[in-house]
Amino acid sequence: MMGDTNGGSGVPTNYVQLYVKSGENGLNYGACPFCQMVYMILDLKAREGELTYDVITISMSRPPEEFKKLANRLPVLKHGDEILSDNDEIVQYLDKNFPYPDLRYDNVEANAVCLNFFSKFSFFIKQVKNSPESLLKELGSLDAFLEKAGMPYLCGETISNLDCLVLPKLQHIRVACKALKDFEIPSSMKAIWRYMGRAYTSTTFRKTCPSDQEIVYHWRMKAETPHLSEEKMKVYSTDTEPRFSVDIP
Repeated sequence: MMGDTNGGSGVPTNYVQLYVKSGENGLNYGACPFCQMVYMILDLKAREGELTYDVITISMSRPPEEFKKLANRLPVLKHGDEILSDNDEIVQYLDKNFPYPDLRYDNVEANAVCLNFFSKFSFFIKQVKNSPESLLKELGSLDAFLEKAGMPYLCGETISNLDCLVLPKLQHIRVACKALKDFEIPSSMKAIWRYMGRAYTSTTFRKTCPSDQEIVYHWRMKAETPHLSEEKMKVYSTDTEPRFSVDIP
């Protein structure tokens, strides 16, 4: 269903554009967990609701002039004349204007257990902390919550906005830590792996997930992260066939 047109311009009112980070070559889909979060939300609302969308990749090192007029950060959502670049505002806007399916959540405990694990990962991979102890503690809390809740997703039987935020972050941790720190999410954290395994069967997650190579590129280009060995540089080169870590131990 195309919906009404926007002010006679011929553009359907249910059509949005999402600008996301490009990959190493400046064209392919890149790795940004917040871009993937919005991409997942759009895809879920397009599959079950009336929203239609296009995704446009942007190289922030050489953004096109028309993008510079919109924003200086990613992701960016454009809906008619409305332009949003704050992640929370984008999610709220989509919930208000495209309410079906309803991805909102009010599980305070689930939200709280997800607040800190990504910052602990960032400290670890950027070598602010040499030990993974803080990251393991936060992942352990998430694992314990998932085990206790006994639900397919963080807030219930169906995916929510919180899952769209958390799952891309977990994938970055999985892929980047293995490549750059020789660290893996412990196989003993069975609830986290079940949760990720469920994501790997989701058409939306698979469609929106960046390749391992792009995730590693995203993190290895940061000044604070460890250098990859020559051998690993070859393994994780974005010139090779895209690979996706979607198996579970």
